[in-house]
Amino acid sequence: MGLFARKKPLAPGELAVSVLVPVYNVERFLPACLDSLKAQTLQEIEFICINDGSTDGSLDILRSYAEADERFRIVDKPNSGYGASMNRGLDAARGRYLGIVESDDFASPEMFEQLYKFASRHDLDLVKSNYFEFCDGKDAPQEPFAGFPYKKVFDPREMQAVVKVLPIIWTALYRRQMLVDEGIRFNETPGASFQDTSFVQRVWFAARRVALLKPAYLHYRVDNAGSSVKSAAKVFEVCGEYATSEAFLREDPERFATFAPLLNAMKLDTYRWNYNRIAVECRLEFVRRWAEEFKQAEAEGMLRHESFNDYDWGIAQELMADPDAFFEKYKEAL
Repeated sequence: MGLFARKKPLAPGELAVSVLVPVYNVERFLPACLDSLKAQTLQEIEFICINDGSTDGSLDILRSYAEADERFRIVDKPNSGYGASMNRGLDAARGRYLGIVESDDFASPEMFEQLYKFASRHDLDLVKSNYFEFCDGKDAPQEPFAGFPYKKVFDPREMQAVVKVLPIIWTALYRRQMLVDEGIRFNETPGASFQDTSFVQRVWFAARRVALLKPAYLHYRVDNAGSSVKSAAKVFEVCGEYATSEAFLREDPERFATFAPLLNAMKLDTYRWNYNRIAVECRLEFVRRWAEEFKQAEAEGMLRHESFNDYDWGIAQELMADPDAFFEKYKEAL
């Protein structure tokens, strides 16, 4: 299939896009998010708002929007965490493509129309774009895909470096049928820590027709003090996310051989970040687990020097050689 694929008409009852909006105690920012969705220029769209047992006024706000606009649908459930909420949204979706907008962020009016037009025209599994960081009322453009070709359809197997871009989940459209066929869902671990990591990784591993767009459409709020990314309470959740991605690769030997070395190189970056954010008293146990995972990867031939820069390769060797000495050397920071 070439660059330009034939645009397929929507099936009866099918929408172009379903936007998933996970909601938990975010009444301060929720109206701005919902207003931005209400203003979307794409016509064949729905907004699935999953209320995860909010105890503030979030559910009342959702109901007011749903009563006024039939495009808003509410899934109301007891609190069970981000992953469970997202999976409920996936199950409810009727769109050919899925988008995600976190309830403390907001989208430019043309976001989903522009993403859908390109995805539909080129029969894409995945389309991603850049974004804005929004703080104190001001937007700062972010270009995580700088250096990669824009508006070019490619296979991630042939441009693996793109998989290493930050796991930003909300700047994209995902072909829903691809997620269903590949069994890609969210881990339902408690809380809201890192469940986007393995989701994004598995999408990259599964997708065969991908494109990147240069414009920024999503406004990512960085002034929300309650955001989960600022919590340093959890230690091993990120390991579970990488285990999920690895298990996904193992289901397909060719896919595993293609992406496992890259996944282990990415693991070093992520685990180093996690090491530096957790309490010092938790670091030795974390280092020992990290070393065992790398030793297993090395034994399988999936830890390769060419996937790392020389400095990181040296770190990996130190870690595997003596985890306890590694901890003593880098006790304060890595």
